[in-house]
Amino acid sequence: MTKNSYFPLNILLRARRIAILLSFCAAVLPITIAAFAITNSTTIYFYSSESTINNFKSLKMEFDRYLNNYGPYEFQPFSDRETFEEQVKKRGQCVLLLSSWHYNKIYKDYGLKAILVGTRNGKKYEERILVASDETVKVGSIASASSIQHTDSCLQTMLKDKSTVDITNILTVPKDIDALMSVGFGMSKFALTTRNTFNDLKSANPMLYQKLKIMAKGEESLLLVVAVPEAFMQNAQEIVRIIQNMAADPNGKEKLRMLELDGWQKLDSSDWLKLEAK
Repeated sequence: MTKNSYFPLNILLRARRIAILLSFCAAVLPITIAAFAITNSTTIYFYSSESTINNFKSLKMEFDRYLNNYGPYEFQPFSDRETFEEQVKKRGQCVLLLSSWHYNKIYKDYGLKAILVGTRNGKKYEERILVASDETVKVGSIASASSIQHTDSCLQTMLKDKSTVDITNILTVPKDIDALMSVGFGMSKFALTTRNTFNDLKSANPMLYQKLKIMAKGEESLLLVVAVPEAFMQNAQEIVRIIQNMAADPNGKEKLRMLELDGWQKLDSSDWLKLEAK
């Protein structure tokens, strides 16, 4: 056999090596791209200690659909504080939506910086109040849409000079308006709610509004805030801008209503004093 007779075999072997290499690239490249996309995606973590969310599936679907129009962003709501904080610890490439009360508790430990504050009816502050149907009631259950921890914190502030009032247990309800209705239906003696919600009751149910009395008042606090880990601040500018502009887009404004907000504002110096007060 001459040397030239081996030529086709050499070509065949080279072609086979190329085919194997191409097959390998075809198999590995999508995985590599997917892994790169996951690594470079940003998740918006949401947990509110001041409301009980019961529509997590629709909340996530609607926000994911909206955010996907702008880039590799994902929205992840949480039902409990512990799981929320565990995820924040694991992943620094994230943006947080949380209550101003919760932010004050963890911002130092987690190296967070608040950027935006939500607005409701154009206002960024709200006042929590304790109401009852009978001014003489001193003992009974309380209905609240806030977490147990946040409810306890509010009551300690409100009742420090009213030691005769004894809250025996907490009834968790979905929304602030539900807390007021619970008192109206006799399911609880007290309701922890916001002044805005109480004022809205005047037109929604004037008879119940006339019946309820304010027993105690809390300090004004900021609404939901948008915060970012300081190490991720530089890379988070685009997603923060997208969140801030939601109110300018009818579709975005519709999503904000799911959080009971109508817009976002930047924080000013007076906000910082309240937000990071000891």
